[in-house]
Amino acid sequence: MSEKQLPSNVHVLKPRMMSLADRLDRFLERHALTPSETPIRRDPTRPKAPGINAIRCAACEQAEYLTRDHCRCGHYLRGQLEDEFLAREGEIAVEHQRLAETVALRVKKLRYLNLLGLPFVVIPLLFLTFFSEGLSLTPLVWMAVGIAVMGVCAGLEQRLQKPLQASQQFLDTYTLETFLEQRVLPRKVIDQ
Repeated sequence: MSEKQLPSNVHVLKPRMMSLADRLDRFLERHALTPSETPIRRDPTRPKAPGINAIRCAACEQAEYLTRDHCRCGHYLRGQLEDEFLAREGEIAVEHQRLAETVALRVKKLRYLNLLGLPFVVIPLLFLTFFSEGLSLTPLVWMAVGIAVMGVCAGLEQRLQKPLQASQQFLDTYTLETFLEQRVLPRKVIDQ
């Protein structure tokens, strides 16, 4: 159609009452696709919240720099940070205690296995002491088997103790600086 040829009912056309945005919002609400919270505009004078030099105030939920002792709402941030540090240190101590208990149970079972090697060492020594007139090869082979069993048990015990020793060293050297470096990382990365 050209511009000069208009339909006869042009003057009857009514403008749309609903815009595309309104229809889209209604569709999203109907299908539960709307965001649960409206995005809050970030104050440019405050740091970004999940950062290494920012802390979220427990009172007003706003991000603030770590170097400040008090939030702009008046909440004491230094105490909040120390409480978070002490809580995390307590969590690490509990995790270390659980690890120590599980390692102790495994090592106890391993030491019972170590008792199996003990007769292979003691009996040939008794045989050599009381009954043998000369040095024979048979008791020495039996002793080698016993020493091998005990050596394997000692190696396994060392391997079982390594995570416990690493956990103890981490707990001994855990400081506020370590907490500040690791608090923005996901927990799975820290625990590994």
